[in-house]
Amino acid sequence: MAQRDLIAAMRAHKRAETRLTEARARLDDAVRDAVKSGEWQIVDVAEVTGWSRETVRKIVNAETADS
Repeated sequence: MAQRDLIAAMRAHKRAETRLTEARARLDDAVRDAVKSGEWQIVDVAEVTGWSRETVRKIVNAETADS
């Protein structure tokens, strides 16, 4: 029984990691779009999310670096 529980827990963990990665990508896209469209300023995103302004800048500029 413990072996099946461990395997089930590992599979659930992997699914959760995948969902988290996808959610982070969607959030990054939303932040990037909001700042680049002028709807939000970096300082406002930082205040709402609790992230540093530098973290928000990195997210906003990531698309440019990847291109």
